Amino acid sequence: MCCWLLLGLPAGARTVPVTCATERGNWLEKQNLHRISNNRRLKTQGARKAAAFQQDYGDIAVIDNSDGVVTSRNPFNLQGKTLEFIPLLGNSSPYSFTVRAAEYDAEAASSGQVLAGLGDDDAIAVDLPISVPFYGTLRNRMFVHSDGNVTFEQPEFASAARSLGRLASGPPRLAALFDDLDPTQTNCDVRVWTGTDHLVVTWRNVPEYSDFGIGARQTFQLALWTNGHITFTYQQVAANEVVTGISPGYLSGETEVVSFLNDTSSFYGFTVAERFGTAQDVDIVRVAQRFFQTHEDAYDYLAIFNTLGIPAASGALAYETTVRSLRQGIGDTPVWAGDSYGSAHRLQAVLNMGPLRQYPADPYARVGGRGAITGDNTMTLIGHETGHLFLALASIRDPLNPLARPMLGTQNAHWSFNFNSEASLLEGNRILDNGPGATNRFLTVATVEGYSPLDQYLMGFRSPSEVPATFLVKGSQYSNSTFPQVGLSIRGDRQDISVDDVIAAEGQRIPDHTVAQRYYRTAFIMIVPEGLTPKAEDLAQLETYRAEFERYYPTAAGQRASIDAKLRGMMRLSVWPAAGVVAGQTAKASISLGSPAGEDLPIVLTRSADVLQAPDSVVIPKGALSVEFPIAGLAPGVADLTARAGDSRHEDSVARVAVQAAPSDVRLVKYYQEGTLLVLKVTDRNELPYLGVKVVVDGSDLDLRSDDNGWIWLTWDPTKPLSAQVDGAPSTKLVVPAVTP
Repeated sequence: MCCWLLLGLPAGARTVPVTCATERGNWLEKQNLHRISNNRRLKTQGARKAAAFQQDYGDIAVIDNSDGVVTSRNPFNLQGKTLEFIPLLGNSSPYSFTVRAAEYDAEAASSGQVLAGLGDDDAIAVDLPISVPFYGTLRNRMFVHSDGNVTFEQPEFASAARSLGRLASGPPRLAALFDDLDPTQTNCDVRVWTGTDHLVVTWRNVPEYSDFGIGARQTFQLALWTNGHITFTYQQVAANEVVTGISPGYLSGETEVVSFLNDTSSFYGFTVAERFGTAQDVDIVRVAQRFFQTHEDAYDYLAIFNTLGIPAASGALAYETTVRSLRQGIGDTPVWAGDSYGSAHRLQAVLNMGPLRQYPADPYARVGGRGAITGDNTMTLIGHETGHLFLALASIRDPLNPLARPMLGTQNAHWSFNFNSEASLLEGNRILDNGPGATNRFLTVATVEGYSPLDQYLMGFRSPSEVPATFLVKGSQYSNSTFPQVGLSIRGDRQDISVDDVIAAEGQRIPDHTVAQRYYRTAFIMIVPEGLTPKAEDLAQLETYRAEFERYYPTAAGQRASIDAKLRGMMRLSVWPAAGVVAGQTAKASISLGSPAGEDLPIVLTRSADVLQAPDSVVIPKGALSVEFPIAGLAPGVADLTARAGDSRHEDSVARVAVQAAPSDVRLVKYYQEGTLLVLKVTDRNELPYLGVKVVVDGSDLDLRSDDNGWIWLTWDPTKPLSAQVDGAPSTKLVVPAVTP
């Protein structure tokens, strides 16, 4: 059991919500949950009579729990079944899957060798007399875990959530029933049987861990064959929250979330899994859809609280799900799922903050069992989840295991306890190094103080030169997943880490600090029971959090960024969040509303630097949705262009506009090609769109200028090569080769 539990919680009390359930790729799980929930909702839609309730109370959006907002996760449906994974290429991946009636091996279950001494949250190494392939590698040794899974290469003893993210980010794993199981109870065992062409691991009558008494007992098997086939057989399963699937581990490739019983199999080269559960859950995709039915697309974040007592996840206070992110150099993979949330262009992340009642009325009072250990309060926790859009995903590599992420801890989405994170909101500690000769060389001295300099670099708020070096304690007696805590002495060796080391591992941050977004907007949402209006005290509590977070966020970000948490209508600059122009050239920009102006709407335009020219004000006429205006580059640099309406009903729109000195300072790239359609893009090293830039195509006299997206649209004969360049800049020449029919 992890030391943070021993230090900070009553013995065995694992169900107290203390963790953050954010994990890599959890947007896939949320999409799958919504798919299941939406199918149920559509089947029962005809029986619904009362209209769903949603109403704004000041700057708090209130939505009731009807119309698919709350659903059961996904009850386990493989009872009495055998799930088989079949390799496409003999004994290697990719795998397909099939489900059939259970083929439980009673002989293997009764005659297999008992793994005596297998404890709770434990694993035992088993050397195999036969070699079994898994994702193309022959395996002669496995680690059998108490928690319904087998790993290769290394065991994993954490008490952290048995989740999709952990399945994908840990060692190579077969998760037959990845669950918190406890084989130390009576009348149960875990056995291994080995034949000439396959082996079988049986968990027989092993109960789920329970804080009190004995949990529901589970009986199931995992079999590995020398021909590469894998089977999971479920004899008796009554599980609460489990994950089933296979993974090559170490964040290799994409995670595919499927329904094994109901989906038609494809071939899967990387992690393929399903999440099951019986508890109620908030369908955050449906909440967002409901919200955007009555609110315009003017928010980067949605922060969801509920008064229903529904936890964000088992044992977790909250989690973040990324909706849109194409940033590079932060250790994450691209995500672009906003349309399914009802957001056409803006929404970047959703925070499920769980039950409102788990947070104290005072926004700076410590929050429950977690706060008792880490010092977290409501503001630091909202800041923690807000930061997950960028953090903590980046890490140097371990030369002995290039797939490992030594700077990271829980779910490979938080800083490691043993990393001097400078007391980041995303875990880790501020670690004092007393020197090589000190009795207690490393001491944790602070936690959860704000976004550290490295955090701010990864968020786009600092240049690399502004990030001081830090370090990692190697060989520590503490798990990387230990919660941050002040006053602990760490044994181990120091490994210095610079921001250049992180960049070497992850690449440059794109967009960089010169043009990265610094002004964000969030909406606070409260979910209430159907048929009830929100209580005044609940509204007052959430309004306190909302207003205080507007003040807290800039402080946490070192006064380098801000956040607006008011409910306002959309007013979008076409160059948002960032775009570029060339000095001496003029382009068209625009401001758009989410609904037609009820009367003439004056808008003031301001610029933070004199490198950009734009009118001081524009007017959107009554009944219109937008207005165009010219912008021109005056000198190299970057300016914030801010649009502020003459009323408070619309958001302030802030975009960053880069001005390049000459046409030769931009790039021309092929962006898209299909049939006779060819789209080129005028961009730069930050991949910004450049507006109004003239492009010359050999053999064409068309006046081609880049649009709001930096795109040049062409009709092209793909059987002939095409040569193009930015006007006046031969160095930007691009040759698109002919396509062979």
